[in-house]
Amino acid sequence: MEAIDVSSRGKRWSKPDSERLNTLYCQEEWSLVNLAQEFKRTPCSIWSRLIQYNIIAEPEQARGYDLYLDKYAESYAALPPKPSKESSPYTQSLTELKDDIRTLQKDVQEVKSLLSRVVERLGNSE
Repeated sequence: MEAIDVSSRGKRWSKPDSERLNTLYCQEEWSLVNLAQEFKRTPCSIWSRLIQYNIIAEPEQARGYDLYLDKYAESYAALPPKPSKESSPYTQSLTELKDDIRTLQKDVQEVKSLLSRVVERLGNSE
């Protein structure tokens, strides 16, 4: 049994890859294992994507699911957890910046509201 390279495991799907997955599965009729090998992802990632796009409803409906169970399922049960996205000073700063922007947006809305009331009162006093 040849192991499947899962070096793309845990990475985001690009739009072109998602479209290509759809094409290879629906039009070219590739199997679950072949798609996993092609995209360097686990079969679970492949069928999850197929479910997300309403191509299948359950993993068992994926073409080649039986082959996956017979030859590969055991090896995927032993995989280490997905690589974690470590928190870096950059991501912490980015999060703080996003929070500051949200606060500023609220402040701007409040200032606009106050200015609107001032303009309305000035218009009524004339």
